[in-house]
Amino acid sequence: MALRFTLEKLAGNFGVEVSDIVVSEISDEELRHILLRLYEHRVVVLKTGGLTKDQLATFARRVGEPIALSRKGKHPEIIPITNINIDSEKEMAGAAHWHTDQSFKEEVSSVTMLYCVQAPSHGGETLFCDMAAAYEALPETLQRRIDDLLVEHRHGVSVVARPGDHTPLPPKGWDQSTTVYHPLVRRHPVTGDKTLYAITGTSQGIKGMTQAAAKKLLEELCQHALQDRFITRHTHRVHDLLLWDNPTTMHSATPIAAATGPGDTRMIHRISLRGMPSVFPQQLSYPGQRELLE
Repeated sequence: MALRFTLEKLAGNFGVEVSDIVVSEISDEELRHILLRLYEHRVVVLKTGGLTKDQLATFARRVGEPIALSRKGKHPEIIPITNINIDSEKEMAGAAHWHTDQSFKEEVSSVTMLYCVQAPSHGGETLFCDMAAAYEALPETLQRRIDDLLVEHRHGVSVVARPGDHTPLPPKGWDQSTTVYHPLVRRHPVTGDKTLYAITGTSQGIKGMTQAAAKKLLEELCQHALQDRFITRHTHRVHDLLLWDNPTTMHSATPIAAATGPGDTRMIHRISLRGMPSVFPQQLSYPGQRELLE
């Protein structure tokens, strides 16, 4: 396949960047290629020449089913992330904590997209943790011990919240007592690769374990996964479209002070997705999935 764009590794431990791309003209075959690189490298940055909200929403629907996070405007799936009149360095509430999107719900998120409209000259980055690499690096005895465990998830501060984590803000009208269970070790829905899943953020316990034992195990996994070798940092740039693979990552915003002018203002459009991309078969079986990666 002759690709109409170039692909290079990002600086840091993982992630790739796609340049020379016109998002509205990406073919299905090219999108499959980009998504497979996303699943392989966890994070993809598309360098665009600029996108309207309509173009962003149209592209998102090819990658998954947008989750309506707002009830306002033409695009309820697009949420503004900004530091205009918001100081996350002082307020200590929001996305500046390690988490995986939608892990407190039965149907979890597949991909999250951030489109940068305005970027500060410094600060406001996003951190990522490669949870598949962290799982692969575990001793086999520990892998076998955790492979069949179910983690209790509930929106709020995790029992193994990291020092300095901000308090997550609940969705409007969300019942904070809602509890769901997800495998501690998931298989990626496309590649079948094993990965740790949402060990902090919304984790509140492990089914069949005492609270003390569950907290000890989750803390051990956090200490392992959040080593520098599994972490990378993304600096947002205007017109960049950032995508990350939620099944195999955790992420955390970095706090940023309230904007005082154009030089330190951040404005990002966020879309969270669920389900399978339209360019892949809707029903996949793991034995045949490796053929997609060829």
